[in-house]
Amino acid sequence: MKPFITFTSDFGLKDNYVAGVKGFLWTHLPEAILLDITHEIPSFSPEFALPHLLDLLERCPRGTIHLVVVDPGVGSPRRPLVGMSDEFFIVLPDNGLPHLLTAWIPDLRFRHLADTRLFGGSDSPTFQGRDLFAPAVVYLANGNPPEQLGPEISHGALIKDRFQQEQSRSKILVWNIDRFGNILLGYRVTRTPERIDIWHGETRIPYVTRYQSVSPGQAGCLINSSGWLEVFCREGNAAEFTGIKVGDRIHVQIKGGEGRFLA
Repeated sequence: MKPFITFTSDFGLKDNYVAGVKGFLWTHLPEAILLDITHEIPSFSPEFALPHLLDLLERCPRGTIHLVVVDPGVGSPRRPLVGMSDEFFIVLPDNGLPHLLTAWIPDLRFRHLADTRLFGGSDSPTFQGRDLFAPAVVYLANGNPPEQLGPEISHGALIKDRFQQEQSRSKILVWNIDRFGNILLGYRVTRTPERIDIWHGETRIPYVTRYQSVSPGQAGCLINSSGWLEVFCREGNAAEFTGIKVGDRIHVQIKGGEGRFLA
């Protein structure tokens, strides 16, 4: 089976950074299938990659290798890691995101990419996505045993994420504004709520089940097809309509149902 690799970063597409990583991977894995998840994670904010990964982890083939490079600690002594489950591998720095992932995927195990003979890119001062993490992906894709990558790292030894300090059950994080201007909130539903109250100024945003449940140009909130709470503006741009931005926390009241907060 051809290696199946996903790639998530905060690199954007203005520069050649994404191409540099993918060029390295295809040089060493010419048969690999590379899937870009997104390269628009807010800069230096690895926690915002979590919901994108959660949406894709369950939809990719067994054995997929996920490369996630949102790395404010590039060039520092922070540990490069590989995470392993029965379904996938994930290669990323120890920057708070691995700790967040363990709350959603308890059986995820981590190893430190400590063997400098294999991963000499730790000396790379600015581009370890290409020079350190991509070689680890190649190593895994070639079927080498992950146990030889380095020592196991317990969940308790992982760097804690900043979300733990900022989390609030009444103020929910905005983790993405998609290209349509829809506002994605950090609450994933597992059983449909009876009522959701979100306010824009003095106006309550109605809780509906379809975009077409409100008139064109009006805002609404719903549970989207991936289970996330979403604020939208029918045939418009909810972010422009409300002034809400990625990283904001907005007041939301959820009655009934079941779900999980992002962190």
